[in-house]
Amino acid sequence: MSTPRGLDLAPSRFPDDVRRRLAALDRLREIWAEHQTRRPRHRWAEDRRRFFRRHVVELRTLAGLLDAKVARAERLSDGWDRLEITPELRERLRREEEALVEMASACTAGQPLTADYLTALALTIPDFDDPSFPVDQAAASLAEAAAVETHPVIRAAHIQLICEAVLEPAPAPAAGPALGPQPHQRPLPWAMASLALMRSNYPPLVMDHRLAEQHRRARFRASEQDRLVELTALLADLEIAALRGELSWSAQHRDQPSANTAPLATAMQRRIVEHLRRQANSLALVLRELDSSARFAVSAGATDDDAARRGRLDAAAERALFTRGPGCWWAALDLTVTDGTLRLLVAVQDVGAPATGVLAVTADAQLRTAGSQGDALDLACTDCVTLIPTDGADERWPDVAEFVDDVVSRAMHRLTQAMH
Repeated sequence: MSTPRGLDLAPSRFPDDVRRRLAALDRLREIWAEHQTRRPRHRWAEDRRRFFRRHVVELRTLAGLLDAKVARAERLSDGWDRLEITPELRERLRREEEALVEMASACTAGQPLTADYLTALALTIPDFDDPSFPVDQAAASLAEAAAVETHPVIRAAHIQLICEAVLEPAPAPAAGPALGPQPHQRPLPWAMASLALMRSNYPPLVMDHRLAEQHRRARFRASEQDRLVELTALLADLEIAALRGELSWSAQHRDQPSANTAPLATAMQRRIVEHLRRQANSLALVLRELDSSARFAVSAGATDDDAARRGRLDAAAERALFTRGPGCWWAALDLTVTDGTLRLLVAVQDVGAPATGVLAVTADAQLRTAGSQGDALDLACTDCVTLIPTDGADERWPDVAEFVDDVVSRAMHRLTQAMH
């Protein structure tokens, strides 16, 4: 076992894009922290349990041990009983959830993160196949990493890399395929990273199996410093999603009226509509080379009185981990060809009810063909743009435009696949 050492953990030494991501995260966290003061203490554990349950499912899916379709979010709202799985697996999932809940509860005691404490805590985190790992050999490194003065997300990424090194099996005498989940897919590194974040008053991490390729790239960069940088960027995106979710849950405990998000939302919606129209004109030319009957329509609105659209808006918010609020400013692009229809919905939605002042730009795309209908995007919880009250439309439009371009490209790829 060789734990990462000699890494530069100073935020100022990280690339500009990572520093900007951390700065955006911290601005959102300031709003989150102000709202948490109004949140009844008994709701913290209940709400966090929802996150831990989802994380357990996502991590098992990432490791190839669970089908995400079996454990859809709506089936997890009341626990594990609605899942069509074996009693043995159901019990294992409960144990994994309870271990994270107990770890979060212990955070409030302020216990110093000593080597002995971290060793004992690591032994309470169930692994997928209950192996015996030499966690105690890295306890001193973990305790040292937990005490480093740096941004909490950088610290969490560093701790996660140390845990992964602990779980790395010894090289086999003969080369062969790895057996079982890889270290970066196992519960312990994620639990220790979440512990570090919660001790700094940040929410725990919720992994998303759709980020498997991004996670793999971060894990297998050439140098340890590059791995730290890439993992920090990924964890920052996951933390933004977690903050967005917890902010939306705490909103119901506010005794203040809804924030006025309409000026920023309508300005952003207007730009999205114009952008989609320009995109549609170009896309129609391409599609008509394949299908002369191809046509498109762009529409927009600021109500969710249509039941089908409301369901799609809810689904987009749920994928991005938040509960949506009263305001919704949407733009739709419908592309129709002989073999099917693509319906893309981009929305600027209030986060939380009453509105917290934070907005989320989400997307949903449905592809309907003669034989099927389904999601054309499969977005992760991080595929979303978060806007805060101090943002301006001019300042944030490049991020939103990039997001819209990405979802249009992905949806179009699915449509053209269906046409062949």
